[in-house]
Amino acid sequence: MLRKDNGKQISGFDQYYYEKAVPQNHLLRSIAKTVDFTFIRELLAEQYSSDRGRPAEEPVFLFKICLLEYLYNLSDVQVISHIQVNLAYRWFLDLNIDDELPDDTTISYFRVKRVGLEKFQEIFQRLVDQCIEHGFISAQSKRSIMDSTHIIADVAIPTWLSLVRQAYESVLLELRETNQEIFQQFEQRMLELWNELKGRTRDEKLPVVLQLASEFATAAEPLLNNDEQPNAALVTLKKVISDRDENATDRLISIVDTDARTGHKSDMRKIQGYKDHIMMDEETEIITAIKVTPANAEDGDQLVDLVTQFQDNHGFLPKELSADKGYWFGKNLRFLRENNIVGHISWMKTKQQVSGLFTPEDFQFDAEKMQVTCPNGIVSKAYRDRNKAREDRNGFEFRFTKTQCQDCPLKAKCTSSKSVRNVFISNYYEEFQQAREHYKSDEYKEARKSRWLIERRHADKVRNHGLRRTRYRGLERTYIHALLSTIASNVKRMTKLITDKRQREQSALLAIS
Repeated sequence: MLRKDNGKQISGFDQYYYEKAVPQNHLLRSIAKTVDFTFIRELLAEQYSSDRGRPAEEPVFLFKICLLEYLYNLSDVQVISHIQVNLAYRWFLDLNIDDELPDDTTISYFRVKRVGLEKFQEIFQRLVDQCIEHGFISAQSKRSIMDSTHIIADVAIPTWLSLVRQAYESVLLELRETNQEIFQQFEQRMLELWNELKGRTRDEKLPVVLQLASEFATAAEPLLNNDEQPNAALVTLKKVISDRDENATDRLISIVDTDARTGHKSDMRKIQGYKDHIMMDEETEIITAIKVTPANAEDGDQLVDLVTQFQDNHGFLPKELSADKGYWFGKNLRFLRENNIVGHISWMKTKQQVSGLFTPEDFQFDAEKMQVTCPNGIVSKAYRDRNKAREDRNGFEFRFTKTQCQDCPLKAKCTSSKSVRNVFISNYYEEFQQAREHYKSDEYKEARKSRWLIERRHADKVRNHGLRRTRYRGLERTYIHALLSTIASNVKRMTKLITDKRQREQSALLAIS
């Protein structure tokens, strides 16, 4: 239950010591002067009972503790111990020197149960609203930048063999109370099998263990699953088994965090965990939209969601958007064109372009006649529909026959094939053509010079606000982790912008007077 009077009074005695001990230019003093957190009480009021229970800790007070954690990269336990001895922290929280503090479990409960993902997203957006109210971001703002960075999962990554065994054992624990006979039977079979496999390599052990795990999953399914909800441990075991197929995608990497995935930073570097996707206003460096996904999610698939998220919350779109080649998707280019957003997106070149061979862009496509003309003037109307594949790779594949190509003087520049030349024309052919022309323009080259600024925001979150490794497990809680890191970074940036603006206004008034 929330108290009716949420005002905390600092005694004159304590205020005297705070004035002496906390410097006037301290970051927390600047934040208190510039950023308004009072809306949080009203936002979270519905999460508390109006007439039952003991008086709860103030939502603004607890949120500020969460903010301190991420401003200074502290854990729940550490932040409470630091508040006990740090006068700046106590001043920021409106605490007297002898006031008692909540324990760390109260902070955890507040973060997960009282606030949760949806409310943290609202808090993030309300703080961006304050930037808009101060005039830092507006419909006249010139350009936004988009990029992502990885978040390491808070788990130890097991081998495939260990993962299967862990999933197997978690189902055994579920069966212990449900069916002792099946539990003992499959527990014993695994122990016996493991003894038989001693001395063999992992590759030799894996198929045998998978076979037993499959039998166990089949036997356990009628005992654990019900009509209302499938058993989570059994679902995980079946997923782990199916993931061992050589053609499997979206593979599970841990039974402790079943949302974490493996992504690839490069051909040689893997990411195991999640990705933090952000959009930021270039001029102010305020992060205006955020999304967290498993690490195997494509960067380009998030562009529409991030831009739409900003529009839904604030009512307007950026005029321009810069991004690297990971966002070079036809659907993104079309979305930007349809919404009158100038897209400064790096050109993702194909293998043909890298090797110097003719690419689909070197062929003239006539959409009305459904034909393509090669650089040598030969026309092909033979094509097959490729609109059943992934949306961004939909289109039509035109074919030039061996007869058409064998005597062509440009064949060496066109293809290394001895039979036919296939030319894929994307459904986004026009968008790609326009984007390639824009890529060569001075406007694109100028916009590209500022794209590094978003790396500075990522670096701030990673180095100063604990983003790199998630503190929690699961996609939803990792999303909260990324939001808090982003809020801390934004609050620092807001404080500087607002302080500088007030100093300019004060200097202008002094000059007039």
